[in-house]
Amino acid sequence: MATIPIQRLTIRLILTAVLVGTATFRYAYGQGHSMPGMSGPGEAAQASEHAGMQMPGAPASQPGPATLPAGYSQVVIGPEVQQRIGVTTARVTQGPLIMTVRTVGIVRPNETKVDQVHLRTEGWVQKLFVSFTGQRVRAGEPLLSIYSPQFFTAQQDYLIAIQSARGAATTQQAPLVQASRRRLELWDVPRDEIEELVRTGQPKPILVLRSPFDGTVLEKKVFPGQYVGPQDTLFVVADLSTVWVQSKIYEFELPHTVVGQPVMVTLAAFPEREFTGKIVFISPVVEEASRTVQVRVELPNADGLFRPGMFAYVILTHDMGQGLLVPAAAVIRTGERDIAFRVEAQGRFVPVEVKISAQRFGEQFQVLEGLRAGEQVATSANFLIDSESRLKAGGGGMAGMPGMEMGAPASQGPAGKQQDQMPGMDLAPSTEHSSHSSSQPWPRP
Repeated sequence: MATIPIQRLTIRLILTAVLVGTATFRYAYGQGHSMPGMSGPGEAAQASEHAGMQMPGAPASQPGPATLPAGYSQVVIGPEVQQRIGVTTARVTQGPLIMTVRTVGIVRPNETKVDQVHLRTEGWVQKLFVSFTGQRVRAGEPLLSIYSPQFFTAQQDYLIAIQSARGAATTQQAPLVQASRRRLELWDVPRDEIEELVRTGQPKPILVLRSPFDGTVLEKKVFPGQYVGPQDTLFVVADLSTVWVQSKIYEFELPHTVVGQPVMVTLAAFPEREFTGKIVFISPVVEEASRTVQVRVELPNADGLFRPGMFAYVILTHDMGQGLLVPAAAVIRTGERDIAFRVEAQGRFVPVEVKISAQRFGEQFQVLEGLRAGEQVATSANFLIDSESRLKAGGGGMAGMPGMEMGAPASQGPAGKQQDQMPGMDLAPSTEHSSHSSSQPWPRP
């Protein structure tokens, strides 16, 4: 039983230290004025009336409105104190609900406009007309020439078939002529070269490969003198008049993304410019590791500003209609409920439980319940207001601390001395009088 007073002493010393530290913090902020929600000696009655709470030593007042969240009380803050602790407010507004999705991507060639140049026969590379990667080419422009004995033989077969058809009395040789010509066409020999062969009757051992369209050589895999066949990729040519931006979005952003949706794209190379593209493809598969979905954005590139491999910023916007909006800083999310402090007359801050939507619209929340358009809410220092509101709801906050009088007389001990104590709690009884019923004397340190 001898250890009971020591435990009580420890508990009381801890409580005294906490309360003295809180009183010092309040005095440092208020410098003699009341802290948020704490009225000074001359304002006690008014604060009690506005805050809807019982002040220590004062007659019980009516509690706050029934709509106040449990565990919260109204708080009254004077203009000077609001300025000291940095209270700011904002208005609840009715406005458009614009969902913004921000992501990044990499510029890639348009895969529908990429061609690999192959040889349909075999032979040796005689000359390269395109000697380096990145060179621009036009449709029909020669890429390289091949010495091919098979090509020479095919031209001869075509000439022989033509001569045989001319000398024959019937048309039995016509299918042979057509087959010989078709063979040359399948080797991508241009029509004008075939007509020249028929006109001159002189086969050539050199086959020239030409560019399929206007574009840029992305890959060059051939060198002079190299023996090549149908299995070898000689060039990769891409038309970069349009490009793709390959980006990713999270799966929860899929409802705000549709094919054909316009998007805004900016590049690190041109940060001051904005370009408009559109979504042309959304992957049907979610990547399990990252929980993301591939999204493809198509951009026109007539000026050639977009180069494959560039880093891009992509912004998608989805208009979801109209709604009630409040700054995100005005909502305190406790995990169990969401609280905002509505500003009323005479510096009153009334706690309101609000219901917000699951989406966040930039730096704003959509309010579903709890607030109305035009009302003012606290947007900064609301955590201080929240703390004071909870303290008041729990028993009057720091009432009775030295230098932090609440405007009501402190309780008087039997000897006429003021007792500095929390409401309903004995902190440090003197050796002359103790409110505890313990039979053990109060131990001295």
